[in-house]
Amino acid sequence: MSLLTKGLIALFFLLIISNGVTGSENEYASEEQQMLDLINEERALYDLEPLSFNAILNDVASEHSKEMIEKDYFSHDSYDGTSFSVRMENAGYDILYAGENIAMRYPPDLIAAHEGLMNSPGHRANILNPNYNEIGIGIWVGEYSGYSNVAMYTQDFGWSDSATPSLQVTSKSPTSSITESDGSTQVFSINTNIECDISWLFDDETIKVDNNVVSSYCEIVPPASGTYQVKATASDQGEDLVTQWTWTVTEETVQMKGDSNNDGKVNIIDFRAFAQVYKSATIESSKWADFNDDGLINIIDFRAFTQVYNK
Repeated sequence: MSLLTKGLIALFFLLIISNGVTGSENEYASEEQQMLDLINEERALYDLEPLSFNAILNDVASEHSKEMIEKDYFSHDSYDGTSFSVRMENAGYDILYAGENIAMRYPPDLIAAHEGLMNSPGHRANILNPNYNEIGIGIWVGEYSGYSNVAMYTQDFGWSDSATPSLQVTSKSPTSSITESDGSTQVFSINTNIECDISWLFDDETIKVDNNVVSSYCEIVPPASGTYQVKATASDQGEDLVTQWTWTVTEETVQMKGDSNNDGKVNIIDFRAFAQVYKSATIESSKWADFNDDGLINIIDFRAFTQVYNK
C-alpha cells in the first residue's frame, strides 16, 4: 500500500471522527432555552431573580433524561440508585442549595410539560424558590415503554455565588402608554436588576445614553401635539431589553371666558351659571367666570361678562 493511499485512509477516518463530534452537539438547545424563558417568566411575576444556565447542571440534567429513555424508567434517582444531588456533586458541582424536577410527555410538548410542573406544588416550589439562581435543563426524546416519541425533561436547580444573573427590567414609569393634553415635560424611567447601559430613543432618535447604571430617567418636552414612541434599551453583554411607551399629546383646549358649558356660545345658560358663582372665590370649575384671573368673581367680571353676552 502506497504512502498516498495510507494518507487518504487516515484522512478518511479523521473526517469520520470529526463529523461524529459535530453531530454530538445538543440538538435540544433551543427547546431548553425556551423552557428556561418560561421559568424566568414565572419568577418575574413574583419579583424573583431570573435563573441562568450552568454548564455542569446542563450536562447532569441531559444525561439523566437520556438515561431514563434508554433504561426505560422514570425517577429522580439514577438507574443505579444514585440521587440527583450525588449526581451533581460527582459532576463537580459545589452544592449549597439543590433541587430537581422531572417530567415526561408523549408526544413531546414543552408547554404542557411546563404547565404540568407549575400545577404540581412541589415542582412549582422549585421553580419559584428564591434560593436558586442557576439551572441545568436536559431534554431527550426517544423510545420509552414501547412508544417511539417520548420526551423526558429534567431540571436541576442550584445556587452559586458567582452566577451571572440575566438582565431584567424590574420597574418602569409610567407603567403604561399615556395620553395628555398640556404638552408639559414628561419623565420616563426604568430600573434594572444589574448594571447595564441604557439608551433612550424618541421616535427612533437617540437622545440620551447612561452607562453602567441600574436606574435611568429621561425628561422629554414634546415638540407639538401628536403621537410619539419612547424607547429605553437596556444592554448588557450582547443582551438587549427594550421598554416602550406610546405617548399621545393632544392640543390643549382653552375654555372661552363666559362660556360655562364650553359650547362656544355665551347665552342665558351661562348667565344663570354666572349668577351661581358670583361673589365667590375662583376654583378650577369656575375659571371661565374669572375674566381678569384675580381669584375672585365680582362686579369687574360681571361687566366683562356683559361685553361677551350673546356675541
